[in-house]
Amino acid sequence: MVSSQEAPSDSVGSRVEGQAAEVPPKAKRDKHLHQIDLFRLITFGGVILDHVILGVTSPLNVAANGVGLLLRYTRYGFFALTGFVLTYQYRNRKLDVLDFWRRRYKLIGIPFVVWSLVYWVYLRYRAGGLHALREIFSSTESVKTAIKSIAYDLITGGAEYHLYFLSVSMQIYFVFPALLWVLKRTNGYHRYLLLVSGAFQAWIMYAMVRPPLDFFSSGAPLTLWRHLEITLLPYQFFVLAGCVAAYHYEAFQAFILRWRVVLFQICAVVIAATLVYYVYDVIHSRTTDVDGNGDKGSIADQIWAISRAANVFMLHNVWAMIAIIVALYCVGTYWLQRRTPGSIPARVLRTASDRSFGIYLGHALMLDALYPKIRIPGMNPVLLVVITYVITVALTIYLVEVLRRSPISLWTTGRKRIDPAEQNGMRSLIVGVVGVAFGVVLRAGFDLFVGNLIVAIALLLIVSALAVLWEQRRRAAQPQQIPA
Repeated sequence: MVSSQEAPSDSVGSRVEGQAAEVPPKAKRDKHLHQIDLFRLITFGGVILDHVILGVTSPLNVAANGVGLLLRYTRYGFFALTGFVLTYQYRNRKLDVLDFWRRRYKLIGIPFVVWSLVYWVYLRYRAGGLHALREIFSSTESVKTAIKSIAYDLITGGAEYHLYFLSVSMQIYFVFPALLWVLKRTNGYHRYLLLVSGAFQAWIMYAMVRPPLDFFSSGAPLTLWRHLEITLLPYQFFVLAGCVAAYHYEAFQAFILRWRVVLFQICAVVIAATLVYYVYDVIHSRTTDVDGNGDKGSIADQIWAISRAANVFMLHNVWAMIAIIVALYCVGTYWLQRRTPGSIPARVLRTASDRSFGIYLGHALMLDALYPKIRIPGMNPVLLVVITYVITVALTIYLVEVLRRSPISLWTTGRKRIDPAEQNGMRSLIVGVVGVAFGVVLRAGFDLFVGNLIVAIALLLIVSALAVLWEQRRRAAQPQQIPA
């Protein structure tokens, strides 16, 4: 790269060469969005916590549902993050559409298909054991039914409750080249794009929590309406907002740095107001029936009232979610300014960011494997949530670390396998053997189904470790090339 000051011609021989040698090379600018690493890690952690709360607490627990309401910012935060990162990468360079699709769908499409199949098989095994899996092949009709079921899950992302995120992400990748084209040709008018997008976002969220319009009341339109939450439509404003923020990154970053203290205060007020209204809405709904006579109604009615008040598509709730997204980005800017490259926190966060996608994909498997034993009647709900969360995160990290070292890493985590030369095969082998023993104890001694998964994961680690040891030995046996 040529510096701003041109080097003089070599007319004075070695003296000029010596002076040039003393000039230190210009440091390469770090263009990595380190604030996004922290945002991504916290958001993935929030997803797991939300699912833990939903899984182990009572649906009548008003406090738990209030926390869950705030944690559902993750849904919108992920899509804003996707638009932000994509636009930041491509705003100043040419985008080859076919190459973009090929790389993006490889990294997310393959894991989506693999994990959809894993969850499809796993849930049927949990429901009926090996007998349920054998029944799939008992007749031509059952095979056809299974194929239709798998096809439905691949289309909708419905194999497990969190895979819709990948389905929507692939829709974002499909439209992003066109969206970037629009952004580049409407520079100077992006505020108007956001206004139109925001108006549509408000309308569709208002409509989604009410009976469908006549046009959507039957047939294919009704099917579309029932599946709107797995389409891009209810999230388009957040994607566009992320794109616009990244397109004007320098101005956006300067604004955040200047006003982040004020933004924190505004966000805190918005979040508090949302929670106050949530409590009011729950109390009002639970204590007043349609006749206004003060009857609390049935348990089902109370559950409906609480879930409705915490609904992620309630327009009045979305302001708190926007506030959380903004506040977390502000927190990320503090990390960006204070991080020390190469430090332990920096390395830990970078590694955690690398593993986060795999953790998202696999956490539902580990959480489900803890049921029903983890639901301990009478235990303090906060303690139960904390214990379940810690165990789920630990098991999922174990799963992802094994996958990242295995030959199926790209298929299951969207990341290339850790180079065998960088792995400690013997240590992995020992951990695998210990994992098998630990899983057997959990299954045989405590009748915990999660022991089955731990054994399966440990066996994969053992096989991967043996493959690594063989590969390292093969490389060591090759003759070393002597440079000319």
